[in-house]
Amino acid sequence: MRSSSVVEMKMVLAAQRGDRDARERIVEIHRPAIQAHMRRMLRSSEDVEDAVQETFVKAFRALHRFDPNRPLGPWLMRIATNCGVDLIRNRRQDPEDLSRVEYQVADPSVQVEAETEQSLLVDLIGEAMAALPLQHRQAMQLRHIHHMAVEEIAALLNKPEGTVKSWLFRARAQLKKQLQPTLA
Repeated sequence: MRSSSVVEMKMVLAAQRGDRDARERIVEIHRPAIQAHMRRMLRSSEDVEDAVQETFVKAFRALHRFDPNRPLGPWLMRIATNCGVDLIRNRRQDPEDLSRVEYQVADPSVQVEAETEQSLLVDLIGEAMAALPLQHRQAMQLRHIHHMAVEEIAALLNKPEGTVKSWLFRARAQLKKQLQPTLA
């Protein structure tokens, strides 16, 4: 067992016993990765902070059931993903929230810049990614944004490696089909 794994295991055990310092250390270590994941998933800074907060609340409520011999990061990331999905579902049920763009209307100093080819391409890729089925999109984000191995993704999503590979293959094929006319 790696020394970092041993340290994490001790930290989890201490947190399970109610050690406040251990819990704060867990948040300190894992918050940046969870925030980055939530930013890519949600794009609204308010939603990101809500999801990050909710992730740790849910994690600490369930920590007594967590096996300290397993890595903590993938477990926390799975909780974060679920929190993000819940926020997205709730947002779809709510009327369009204009608070995300109201600053552009209220603040005359904000100027709309002309779109460059790069920003257009980023938008097109974002739209293509959004059109993917949820599992495919999650697998692509974990693989290509978080640089996780297929084995790690499978463990995080609690799916067989073959399923994750299939999702990645199908997602890439769909993205290629959707973006090919634009990139040709």
